[in-house]
Amino acid sequence: MKNLNNYFKIAIFVGLISIIASCEDPAPNDYIQDKYVEGYLIVGEPIRGIILRNTQSIADKYNPESGLIKDAVVQLTYDGKTIMLEYQDGETPGYFYPELDDTVKAETLYELKITTPDGKIITSSTKTPKTFAWIDEPKTPFYYPQDTLALEAVDSLKISWTKVDSVNYFLVRTMHLDTLNYGKYLTPATDEPNRRCYNFLSKNKDFDFTYKNVTNWGLIGNTETAAVWFAFKWFGLQTLAMFNPDPNMLNWFKNLYFTQSTSTDPLLNSIKGGYGVFGSASVIEKEVFLYKNQP
Repeated sequence: MKNLNNYFKIAIFVGLISIIASCEDPAPNDYIQDKYVEGYLIVGEPIRGIILRNTQSIADKYNPESGLIKDAVVQLTYDGKTIMLEYQDGETPGYFYPELDDTVKAETLYELKITTPDGKIITSSTKTPKTFAWIDEPKTPFYYPQDTLALEAVDSLKISWTKVDSVNYFLVRTMHLDTLNYGKYLTPATDEPNRRCYNFLSKNKDFDFTYKNVTNWGLIGNTETAAVWFAFKWFGLQTLAMFNPDPNMLNWFKNLYFTQSTSTDPLLNSIKGGYGVFGSASVIEKEVFLYKNQP
């Protein structure tokens, strides 16, 4: 009887070990690679910057260069014609149309078709938005307030633009053109270097994952606003732009940039046969200069 009890104890112990082992998560080796597309057509600009990548497993170290697909067949159809895009490296990598004078048209349907080297077909389309214009454009230059704890709004920060039918949201972007040089743009020119703006956000590298980004984005639900001082990360030369995005571009920015989601919402994905976005926008832009509040 004693040996029988010991046998039952051993059997129960082995059974518990088996149950615990079966509950463990499987090793993340069942990853299925897919295709990712990101491209935006800007009205009035050349067709360029359409990126095609292989997705990468979170188990591997991310390598943006190795994921690029540079030998796909990329077609764009609009106005009853089909053009072939070519790949280029450089400052704006991706697929582009060599005829640079053939710029993106407003209120035009563009249909994208990609055939990957392994035979996969990826499609998407975008209807480019209407154009719009400044009413009150940014009044450059700006003078950053001396007191960084009391960043008062000034009239020069107020901007407005024309309404667009059926458009409720616009995107605003500030982009710093030269984070190193400052004095070269003064009159007379000096060798004074540029630096970051001082505020409670810019001082904490861990607070903002976009700390090193030279662009800032925002979402605006009307046709006028006052640009905020926190939108500027550096002093000196920069641009302030308003985007009238198509639904594809707007949804993608809402999903990834503003919600900071770690996964994609299928309802916000505009790519068939893969993931990503193929969108468009009309843009108005103004180059501005931000003076330092102190050396």
